[in-house]
Amino acid sequence: MKYTLTHSLFLGLSLLLATGCDKEDEQDPTPEPLPEPTVVYNRSIVYADNGQRRDTVFQAKQVVATSIQNKTDFYVRVAPATSSETVSFILDRTKIKASLVGSYTLKNMKNFDVQDADVTYSYRLAENLGGGTVLFFSKGQNLTGNLIITAYDAKRQLLSGSYDVIMPGNYDPTVAYSSFPKRRCDITLRGSFTNIPLKTEE
Repeated sequence: MKYTLTHSLFLGLSLLLATGCDKEDEQDPTPEPLPEPTVVYNRSIVYADNGQRRDTVFQAKQVVATSIQNKTDFYVRVAPATSSETVSFILDRTKIKASLVGSYTLKNMKNFDVQDADVTYSYRLAENLGGGTVLFFSKGQNLTGNLIITAYDAKRQLLSGSYDVIMPGNYDPTVAYSSFPKRRCDITLRGSFTNIPLKTEE
């Protein structure tokens, strides 16, 4: 009897320890921290009258990007934190790839219903230049370019890609409303984003 009791006790302790170890093994490990997002935004203005070029380059830490998707829309917005301008892209979520990865053309006034991404560019003038916001829309522009999604990490909901928007024959949005004569120019926005969070809304 003594042997049986001792043997039973040993088995019970062994089972208890094994169960404890299994529970520890089942616990989720500490999640890895998400990588820091990196965003690049450059603006170039080339004047039609003399070919003069004016480039503005924003450092990575000066730029923020947002991406959101729901059942109908997929949205990417890029904006320098130190400037009052924004470029945004909206796509029909039902017409793009489930993986999101791919190259998407930009809508313009001639092919609005054929191309992929509806573009809005806004530039807010400083108060000493008259204030107000200058807006450029796909429907009113003969713009060209692409939004390219190069990677999507579905597990961590992180998006990477690049963009370029070329808007020819516009007035310079960075000068005062009262300036005359108005100079025509080509405006180019170009940049990239890496590991920006993609928020999913119902």
